Parts: sequence; C-alpha cells; structure tokens
Amino acid sequence: MARINTPVWLTLAATIFVAAHASALETLPGEPPVEDRQQALQEKVAPSDERLASGRVVAVDRAGSRITLEYRPIPQLFLDGGTRIFHVGDPASLKGLGPGDKVRFEVERDGRSYTITRLLNSN
Repeated sequence: MARINTPVWLTLAATIFVAAHASALETLPGEPPVEDRQQALQEKVAPSDERLASGRVVAVDRAGSRITLEYRPIPQLFLDGGTRIFHVGDPASLKGLGPGDKVRFEVERDGRSYTITRLLNSN
C-alpha cells in the first residue's frame, strides 16, 4: 500500500516546490521588475557620495601635509577602524581643520601608504 501512495507524495512535494519558487519571483506592487532588481539594490547600497569615509581629526601637520585621523572601518581598502596618519594630496584642504573636527574623506592606497585625495569638514 505504501507504493501506491508514493507518487502522490512526490507530486505534492513537487507542486509545493514549484509554487514556492514561482512566488519568490513574483513582484509586489511598487517593487521594480525582476530584471531591474539587482540594479536597484546596487543603487540603494552604494550611492556615489558613500565612497567617503568618516572620521575625527586627532592632529594636523600642515608643514608635512599630513593629518592624523581616528576613523571608522573602510572595507574597500580592507582597513579596520582606528587611528592613522594619512598623507594629504592637497595641503590646502587642511586649512581650518583642527583636533576634534569631524571630517569625511576619500583615500587611495599607494603601496604601503594611504593618501587622502578629498577631505571635507563635516562640522
């Protein structure tokens, strides 16, 4: 008798599997179509101004074009959060900055050193 019911159970399981898979592909009202979903997620996750990291000024060395920052993790460069001395590409961007100021910055890796290419005061 178990052999007779086996095809019924297999058919039921396959139907549930197909129905669940089809409903996962269904879009809700206001949701982008399936083809545009990946692009929409990328736009939400990484807007263009989100490339800037954030931190707090610890010290400024205008003569040496360097700044010491306490910063949050920068996953793009595999940098854990902490305190580090950064070289600044444009020394004029250090004007008006002092210890305790909040900043947003863009940094590039150059071998073993890091250079700030863009520095904005967030105060």
